[in-house]
Amino acid sequence: MSFGESFLNYPDLFPARSSGEPWGDEQVMIRFAGNVYAWVGLSAIQATAARQRFGELCLPPDEESPAAVEIQVFRATADDFFDNGRVWSFELDLDYAPDAVSIAGFHFMARLDWMPGLRAALWTSEDSRLVSHSIFENFFRVVVAYHLFEQGGVLLHSSAAVVNGDDAYVFFGPSGAGKSTISYLSFAAGHAVLSDDMNALRVTSAAVMVEKLPFAGDFGQTVGGADGFYPVRALCRLEKGPDPTLQILRPAAAVAALLGCAPFINRNPYRRDQLFDQLQVLNARLPVRTLTFARDDRFWALLRSGENS
Repeated sequence: MSFGESFLNYPDLFPARSSGEPWGDEQVMIRFAGNVYAWVGLSAIQATAARQRFGELCLPPDEESPAAVEIQVFRATADDFFDNGRVWSFELDLDYAPDAVSIAGFHFMARLDWMPGLRAALWTSEDSRLVSHSIFENFFRVVVAYHLFEQGGVLLHSSAAVVNGDDAYVFFGPSGAGKSTISYLSFAAGHAVLSDDMNALRVTSAAVMVEKLPFAGDFGQTVGGADGFYPVRALCRLEKGPDPTLQILRPAAAVAALLGCAPFINRNPYRRDQLFDQLQVLNARLPVRTLTFARDDRFWALLRSGENS
């Protein structure tokens, strides 16, 4: 199946550049993890829904616009899209070029371009459902992943728990590995949770830092939440087992595990080598360990002791 056929009636007419008719003249600027993302060309309905979804992360409308990644929003017709009876879908179809990424999804088309800096555009037929049906957030995750990557960081499918308000523990793994489970266990043990779905990791001169992103999974947006960024004390690939164990992964296996949990970038053939290099730097600074855990909180004592088994 060629690019876009799962979502688009006319995939051959996919936009070749960022142009079109805006939905309106509204703009919403969203700031988190040290960056500002400016959504422009929104209708009043779309802007209101985005501000309700992202709350205090939205800058006041009258605040002077800082440097930002611009995301343009254009109109498309309902006839452009093929949904095959789906009410909504988180799935994305992506196509890669050296200086662009094309994306097709539920009732939207989008593209990223480097000119040379990152710019983004989205075409949709949805006004009131842009935010409620996750179109806005689906594309937003991709934009954030690439922007973070450009800054030397990585967007990681992970859960992150903050202990005593000082240090963070990051847990990652494929779907079903236990990220949401370990978030609930951490919360029950009295620890705050950044997110059980996606977190930003950066290597600084002082430490590996984890930052909260406004993309939560089953654990939700506010339950036991924490904000800000924290030094990472342990970076753990999750496995389920009867008893807690902690083992350092060999570098090649560690980078491969991280690569599998770095969405959107890890399948881009034009950026995979750079991602691989950045993950090697990350693992050299903070070696990945495999944490085997059961559905209880015994793993916390093992993490604190730092013992290997």
